[in-house]
Amino acid sequence: MLKIKHIEFIKTVYDESLSHNIFSIANIQFSNYPPINGALLYWKKNTSRSDFTPEGDFKFFYDMSNITYYASVKFPKNIKLTRDQRQELAYILLDERGSIGTYSLKTHPSRRRKFRPQKGLERLNFPKDFDVKSIPSYVGPIIDEIDMNQMLEANPNMSKKFIHDYCFWRYNLVKLHPTEFEKYLDYVDFSYICYACDQLTEHYLIEHLDQVDVASLQYNYPVLSRLSASFKNYIVSELKRQKLKINDHFEQEIDVFIEDETYFSEYSTIHLLDDDDIEEEERLEYQFFEFERGQFKWSGSEHMVKGIPSLASQIYDDMGFRKRSNKEMDAYFGAYTEQQIKLLSAVLEPHWLHRYRDKIDWQTACQYNELLTEDFLSAHIQYVEFEALGNNLWCELSEDFIKKYLKHFNHNQPVPIIIRHLTEELYLNFKDMIKVDSDLLFQYYDAIGDDEYERLQELLSE
Repeated sequence: MLKIKHIEFIKTVYDESLSHNIFSIANIQFSNYPPINGALLYWKKNTSRSDFTPEGDFKFFYDMSNITYYASVKFPKNIKLTRDQRQELAYILLDERGSIGTYSLKTHPSRRRKFRPQKGLERLNFPKDFDVKSIPSYVGPIIDEIDMNQMLEANPNMSKKFIHDYCFWRYNLVKLHPTEFEKYLDYVDFSYICYACDQLTEHYLIEHLDQVDVASLQYNYPVLSRLSASFKNYIVSELKRQKLKINDHFEQEIDVFIEDETYFSEYSTIHLLDDDDIEEEERLEYQFFEFERGQFKWSGSEHMVKGIPSLASQIYDDMGFRKRSNKEMDAYFGAYTEQQIKLLSAVLEPHWLHRYRDKIDWQTACQYNELLTEDFLSAHIQYVEFEALGNNLWCELSEDFIKKYLKHFNHNQPVPIIIRHLTEELYLNFKDMIKVDSDLLFQYYDAIGDDEYERLQELLSE
């Protein structure tokens, strides 16, 4: 095994005149092999189905459903690595340099999709007047006899074969990315998507708010684990308004479910690949190289490089949804309802909060948005709803900011954001104004820190 000791990446300037669009240069140091300097990481438009370039470089695709561009590595001519060694080292370099979330650099035949929704749809023999809601959202690809009999009795126009075929088709459909099954929404009850698709994001749910079924969504734990307190509060409110049964898993601790961002975190891992692909990934072991760098992994900043179509983090977010331009977002935002704008205010990035500062719901943004920063608040101080900001459990503020705006908060009751940032000095200077006791202090212990917590407890006990 060749032992990699250090990899140095040099970012290069994008140059359209180059035949190979080089986005980085790598220098690799080994402890048992001569150094390799000047390995060129590049992307190029794909013009053939071959897995290799004419020069023998192995092609790596970021998305096997779109092989318009590939990434590869051109090694110096004098190195004496075998083709298999070059392929593995190229993968290592691209993986290290291109850590961009959900996009895989693996190129393997099993990556090619086996499920083709359009062909499967064409094979389904839909009965006359078929209603997507006739098959409950909890019914998966394996149907027990009781559920089958109930569906056949309620829908005499449907056959047993059709129900089996349809349930299997829609099960595979929602394993795709939401942008891939968007055009098939007319053929699937959105309740099933709420129940079974683990790649839904809060933005996507808000976009389809009129179709969201909170009764089904409350059982989709991977999605719940990523939702903001704002949207979880909306789910609970809707369940109560519609007089629906609340999930037993959080019915007795609704406030904890809403406010604790780690609730259902054990379900938060998403497998973007199908089962066969996951098995392939687990079996992957480097045959020729190993690292001597401990757990260190280069953090990646390729998202800072412009104009690389394959490295799509400029275009897509970390859940694989295409980012919108200002013009596109303006069109969408103009069509949003008041409720959608309220929910969006809790998750919009500061860029959009600023752009739509006269339209967003500032009370929701101040209370729930986890992306707020002190600089942003200072620049938009005329919009800040301080009573709502006082209940924000995520925003980090400096002692100077709190001192400056302390009187703007509602001190008729304890203010969580102040307690989370409470210091000995703040308490001594404003103890007549700040409401806090030992229990509240303990509640926010993690935010306050051990040393400050001990000093404050001593002061409170005096």
